[in-house]
Amino acid sequence: MIEGGGITAAIPLLQECAIKRNAGALATVVEAAAGLGKLDPVIREAFYLLHQVFSVPVALEVMRRLEPLTPATEAVQNDLGFLLNTAGDRDGTIRAFAAAGRLLEARVAAHPLAATGLRIIHPNWLIGSLGELAMRLGSLAKLKALALTPPWQVVLPAPREKIVNEPFLDLFAPYVTIVKEGDMLAKFQALAPDLALDSTTIPLSDGRFLYMQEAWREAEVRWSAAGRGPLLSLSADRIASGRAQLTRIGLAESDWFVALHVRDPGFHGAADGRRRQDMAMRDSDLLSYLPALERVVTRGGKVVRLGSPAAVPLPAMPGVIDYAHSNARSPELDLVLIASARMMIGTMSGPSHVASCLGTPTVHANAFAGTLHGMANDIWLPKLYREKTSGRILTLEESISPPFRGEMRGSGFADNGIELVDNSAEDIAAATDEMLDRLEGRALADDPAVAGIYRRVGTTYPGPISASFLARHRSALLPSR
Repeated sequence: MIEGGGITAAIPLLQECAIKRNAGALATVVEAAAGLGKLDPVIREAFYLLHQVFSVPVALEVMRRLEPLTPATEAVQNDLGFLLNTAGDRDGTIRAFAAAGRLLEARVAAHPLAATGLRIIHPNWLIGSLGELAMRLGSLAKLKALALTPPWQVVLPAPREKIVNEPFLDLFAPYVTIVKEGDMLAKFQALAPDLALDSTTIPLSDGRFLYMQEAWREAEVRWSAAGRGPLLSLSADRIASGRAQLTRIGLAESDWFVALHVRDPGFHGAADGRRRQDMAMRDSDLLSYLPALERVVTRGGKVVRLGSPAAVPLPAMPGVIDYAHSNARSPELDLVLIASARMMIGTMSGPSHVASCLGTPTVHANAFAGTLHGMANDIWLPKLYREKTSGRILTLEESISPPFRGEMRGSGFADNGIELVDNSAEDIAAATDEMLDRLEGRALADDPAVAGIYRRVGTTYPGPISASFLARHRSALLPSR
């Protein structure tokens, strides 16, 4: 009974409905709670449970049912945006995040310090995640440098003990004021809720609000068109100092090399259930990358594998250095390796986004077709999306359209009857050769059919899909219209 316990009684009832996988009852609880008090916490809990527990089609059905009751508040609209994004509803995602952004901007405008242009990024988990740090701050920095945002004075309160890689964060100092300790840190943290700049949805001077993935893509397209170089860079002295230190793991200062990072289950540790299913879709089989490493060594280069000691060890190979399991590892040397590599082979993980900020060309293997970002000089190899019932591979256009646009959860694909097919060892090796050829001035022309698909879907992606990959899978991905 909700009536007797008031609005607070709804939360445990929602959780019980989730445990029993009863979405209809969950919706009924929310409807019963309406009118008993402020509905925001109830709706937010309902949205969280829909996202974590129920399939995308079921979640969307319940959301439509609850739409008349959904409060027009920042927090609820942000939650709605995230849920719609994972469901592949691009237009709904844009509307929800724009609504949240407008509410935030109106609230901030009422603060006495708003006229100074001061905006404070609430760090939350941002500074503790390498990929989010690179992607969100990278987008904001480019858009701000291109004068596409208002002329804010942006401050990031960043307690030093929570920073995932302090040398990397410090590179953003030309774009954002970073405060790590002392009285000023406490003052900015206290002001953050009232002068917040939400990196999830960036407001532009032209009145638009860009969700973070769209913000990255638009920022990179505009940045490239303006002829800008890498967003961030290390000085020659830092590179030289780092390369000198790396000689002790077998990387001579005169060696050219390719950086490698392959995300594996060691990254997410003890995650289980639906969360493990979601995160595991971004993992890759390290062994499928070995032929690509052999191609690099055959062409006279070396390979340096980055990662944490929890990563699966590389088998011993000539010319390949498993830096992830060396005692040389440090945040500074991580940056030196990414910045000074001729190219990088990466997956959908933080180091690949760092490479984008530092201007290192990257082969993004085992990516999700509907979430491609990065730089114009990158190469992408999306996973293939295969229908479980028929075995048919979805076309590229289907893969970047709802409900798969923006989808990065294993459960989201499973809910729609799709299994993901990882890139083959030959796919990755051929794309590595292709990137090295491009860097030596032998680039293949981008396929105009892909650009046509992007136009029809209404999006753009900075970097091309691997030409060798498209050639190998053309009949499935690009069938004749």
